[in-house]
Amino acid sequence: LMAEKVDYCYTLSNKADQSAEMSKMSKFIKEELAEQYPEQHNAIAAAYKDLLSRKMFELAKNTGKRVDGRDLDQVRRIDIETSLLPRAHGSALFTRGETQSIATATLGDASMQQKLDKLDGTESKRFYLQYTFPPSCVGETGRVGAPGRREIGHGNLAERALVPALPSEEEFPYSIRVESLITESHGSSSMASVCGGCLCLMDAGVPIKRPVSGIAMGMLLGDKGTVSDDNAVIVSDILGVEDALGTMDFKVAGDREGITTFQLDIKCEGLSLDTMAKALEQARKGRLHILDEMERAMPEARSELPGMVPKLGSTKVEESSIGKVIGPGGKQIRAIIEDFELTNMDVQEDGSIQISAMNTTKIALAIDFIENLVAGGGGGRGGRRGDGGAGKEPRPQYTGPPPEVGQVYKGKIISTHNFGVFVEIIPGAEDGSSPGLEGLVHVSEVHTERVRNCEAFVAGMRTEVMEVKVLGYNDKGKLQLSRKAVLLDKKEGVKVELVDTTKINGNSAGMSQEEADVIAQAIEGILDV
Repeated sequence: LMAEKVDYCYTLSNKADQSAEMSKMSKFIKEELAEQYPEQHNAIAAAYKDLLSRKMFELAKNTGKRVDGRDLDQVRRIDIETSLLPRAHGSALFTRGETQSIATATLGDASMQQKLDKLDGTESKRFYLQYTFPPSCVGETGRVGAPGRREIGHGNLAERALVPALPSEEEFPYSIRVESLITESHGSSSMASVCGGCLCLMDAGVPIKRPVSGIAMGMLLGDKGTVSDDNAVIVSDILGVEDALGTMDFKVAGDREGITTFQLDIKCEGLSLDTMAKALEQARKGRLHILDEMERAMPEARSELPGMVPKLGSTKVEESSIGKVIGPGGKQIRAIIEDFELTNMDVQEDGSIQISAMNTTKIALAIDFIENLVAGGGGGRGGRRGDGGAGKEPRPQYTGPPPEVGQVYKGKIISTHNFGVFVEIIPGAEDGSSPGLEGLVHVSEVHTERVRNCEAFVAGMRTEVMEVKVLGYNDKGKLQLSRKAVLLDKKEGVKVELVDTTKINGNSAGMSQEEADVIAQAIEGILDV
């Protein structure tokens, strides 16, 4: 009934014509057999699909040609265009047959890393690839929203293919984001994302170690219920219809020296070693052919970064000086960013500082100011005085009474960061001769439940004070505080004795509580008189 129609369908090499003919055949067979087999819709559909698969296998086995007229190991025509988006840091248009990807690369500083929430905490990724597959790329309409499992999986596969080719963070300190937008799809858009992603990285001036390409291999079997044998037909650069009706989807990505990642899906009972060896060798030849085409379009990565990419500089300060660089409520760091016209300034918990700006001279001046600031000079506004604040006396240290471990204090929030909150639990002297005592509430100690975004969480509390328990000093002599411990004590009904230091206007440095009480009584006596 359908054999001749299927044979005719496979003579149409255009995707749109072939899809229309298959839809017509599907509708025809349902109408022809609906009355005779009214309750066998699923069986009819399965038999029709099996016929399409067997006819595809017979065509390839008997003629050495595929449904689009290509040889078994032939890769579709490849067209490449780079730098097509003038404002993007790097861009590439990669077209292979009727599959097309627009890939863009964006470079940023350390604050632009992708943050992932995992069961064991938060993880940051310096390089990430995001894959987008809108319904329009297959001629359909539909809701466009958050990426689905398929998009996440394809993006992860393409990302893993490119990671081994990237330079180390020491060689290239930028955070790197690649987006692959699929504008047309007819087979292996994830491997097109690998090729397009590699090209846009090179266009952005990322000094990759070696170019990487990807190819999707397929297999056609006469009987899907068996293990692959000598009759198995391996095809390179599969079409969407070969993926749907075939028995294998084997994606392989790598450079000229080897494979960086692969993914295998099969619909048969298994694969023999001979079949795998044949598929890998055919994939290697196809991968090298695609690399040749990519190198014709872009022989090597650009030697200079585009002008739109921020320049980076870095320095490091002692952990004890982090608060000095940031300032109360972030006042100092905001002043540095504003005065030196920086794009961003990222301070890590270990004292590492990364600075980004469009002007390298401004970066150098900012680094000089920071180093002078933590050395004992500077302070206040940055870079407008000309002398960098040289000659100022070192900041005095806290000399008041030590905090009591286990005691709960109500302190003032000094600054909030992604790694935690600095809280002043004992204020300094009013005349500034002695600073207050500050400690860190690590992000893991801010709440009883895990806090994903410390800065947003604290801002949502809408308060300038925080009740914290003194945990003690760490190995580096830094005061450790915990809000979580206070919350757990209250939940368990433990009586919390609170020391509210926010109402103290600053006793003299080193003054005991008894001395403060004597002075208070004397003042009351004078008022009574």
